[in-house]
Amino acid sequence: MTVTATKPGAIATRRARTDARAKATGRTQYVADLELPGMVFAAVARSTVAHGRILSVDTREARRCPGVVDVYTAQDFDAGTYGRSVRDVPVLAGEKVRFVGERVAAVVASTREQAEAAAALVVVEYEELPAVFSPSDATREDAPLVHDRPWDYPRAFIKEGQGRNLQSVVTSGSREDVAAALSASAFVVDETYVTVAGHQGYLEPQACIASVEESGRVLVWITNKSPFVLRGQLAECLSIDPSMITVHPVPIGGDFGGKGSPGDAPLCIVLSRIVGRPVKMVLRYSEDLTATDVRHPVELRVRLGCDREGHLTAWSQEALLNGGAYGGFKPVPNVNILGATHPGNYRIPAFYSSGTVTYTNTVPKGHMRAPGSPQMCFATESALDELASVAGIDPVELRRRNLLHDHEGGVGGHGWVENRGLETLERALAALRVRDLPPGWSYGWGLAIYSHPTASNPVTSLRLVPLPGDRVRVELPLTETGTGSHTVARELVARSLGIDAERIEVAQVSTDELPRDFGASGSRLTSSLALAVDLAAKAWFDRSGDEPVAVDLDSLMQHVGPPVGSYCVQIAQVAVDPETGQLRLLEILTAVDVAEIINPKAHQMQVDGGVAMGVGFACSEDLDEQGGQVWAANLGEFKLPSSRDLPDLRTVLVGGGIGVGTANVKHIGETANVPTAAAVANAIANAVGLRLRRLPLTAERIYDGLRELG
Repeated sequence: MTVTATKPGAIATRRARTDARAKATGRTQYVADLELPGMVFAAVARSTVAHGRILSVDTREARRCPGVVDVYTAQDFDAGTYGRSVRDVPVLAGEKVRFVGERVAAVVASTREQAEAAAALVVVEYEELPAVFSPSDATREDAPLVHDRPWDYPRAFIKEGQGRNLQSVVTSGSREDVAAALSASAFVVDETYVTVAGHQGYLEPQACIASVEESGRVLVWITNKSPFVLRGQLAECLSIDPSMITVHPVPIGGDFGGKGSPGDAPLCIVLSRIVGRPVKMVLRYSEDLTATDVRHPVELRVRLGCDREGHLTAWSQEALLNGGAYGGFKPVPNVNILGATHPGNYRIPAFYSSGTVTYTNTVPKGHMRAPGSPQMCFATESALDELASVAGIDPVELRRRNLLHDHEGGVGGHGWVENRGLETLERALAALRVRDLPPGWSYGWGLAIYSHPTASNPVTSLRLVPLPGDRVRVELPLTETGTGSHTVARELVARSLGIDAERIEVAQVSTDELPRDFGASGSRLTSSLALAVDLAAKAWFDRSGDEPVAVDLDSLMQHVGPPVGSYCVQIAQVAVDPETGQLRLLEILTAVDVAEIINPKAHQMQVDGGVAMGVGFACSEDLDEQGGQVWAANLGEFKLPSSRDLPDLRTVLVGGGIGVGTANVKHIGETANVPTAAAVANAIANAVGLRLRRLPLTAERIYDGLRELG
């Protein structure tokens, strides 16, 4: 994997990760590895219907199984609903079930296997109800209601009378201005693009241990990337003071947006309170695929217009999203469809955007790496190539004429201190080298551009503790999700204090030890750490004596400069077999606009990992939701890309950018996965003249499309 630094000074010293040896030798303890004295295990019986009224739950045979402590339903305890934002998720289904896989009853037993065997014997009788599975069906006036009064849930994003089966509706810009501009445009495209549900694909499935002490104090170990936020969510659900909850630090085996909700923690806490023992629950991967917070499927209508010189005149993007049975698995019900997916790359005179998220009787949807952006980028960057074709302009030239220059503001208030899209595009094109083509195949290449802001309002805290031998311990609230954030913290502190990184140890502490943190999301970790370390280092040098130094940053807005962002340009080279439709990815070149890089290995890992996720989204991943059922319910059917599925990867780092803090950093985590699908789709169109507007881009779809073209 080739890396080209285009300016000197952008690459830092290479160092091993702080967690590398423990993970490589198997010493790292994840939630599934932890054992507590007297611990018992929980498993759940799940709904087999998409929408139904629960008539009875027969637990008699399950109770007779070996090792079973007891079996519980919603009638056995009093707990509220929960959610990351809107609180619409029940701990166990009570009167109704709303998707196949919803928790109906919980078994507590001496072993995991005993709990699962007993849960399989719980018999639930349902009165099946009419169900809705797509956003277009859910919003019909006569559609069955997934929730009777969704506006009554705490922190609901909709109001009574706003529409049927809605989780949220958000708009920006003027529909009327766009309509007028389109009617006056020389060239117009109006197309709809479709993406499907996908899973985050982390290695470690969801897991939780809860222990309720006699005093009522709640102790939690969980695969959750936002422990401090989780504490508040659990306190609301269980009606207890947040200070009575301790979330203990534990590493996470991958996240990618999927480990931000309370998950099974409310259930484990309730069960522990009842049985008086610690309760552990670890999902099988089939459960993770069918009952957690997977990526939203989206239907996106894109209308673009330009004049005869190829200057954009109008841009409209209207997204209809399948939000599943509950909205509480995501922090914002609109899936960032506006904030993270504004076309901030381009100069657009007339703009309109809308995002409508609906309730359906399908598995609840949540966040996945750069939520909303991969879906939107696939649609809009594909539409730009289609507009270029209609206007008779080269797709690269169309983008050149419309990319923002420095000091220009984009739509939606977008205004960064610099816009390096043009420079990043030219560097990518300069690095393009046409690959060899298999005999009898058709060659094509395509590109796509994405821009993302660097988080400017991170909320966190941090403590520097002096140790004997001139060593320093950095105490963090941040969960290590596998991205190397603790290693980045070590490098930042070493740089700021002027000492060798080997003299610094990093430790995540519990929610009792530090006051706050927003969590590992939104590509905020490096920028959060950079700003927090800046302030901590200043306090370190200003202190009197040898006491620890802590910073508590409820808001860092007063500490940051002008808003900054980063551009990513990807060029995909493909070969297509016209006889079979088989697609072969030859190379994906990723050019990234960067400032300083703290840890080059971790940075490159984020780029390569992002491209791999983008390839999966583009070419193979589909949970195959039909009739409310997830049919790709194992990793044999849900095809994550392996190393053999990936093409050659090359990276161009366009250094010299303006970043955040004295470390001068930009984000990277939610960048390289976003434009891949559009780049591949544009390359297929370049190779064989076939425009695919539905993901994944499979051989079957290419074959069928080529037959239709004749």
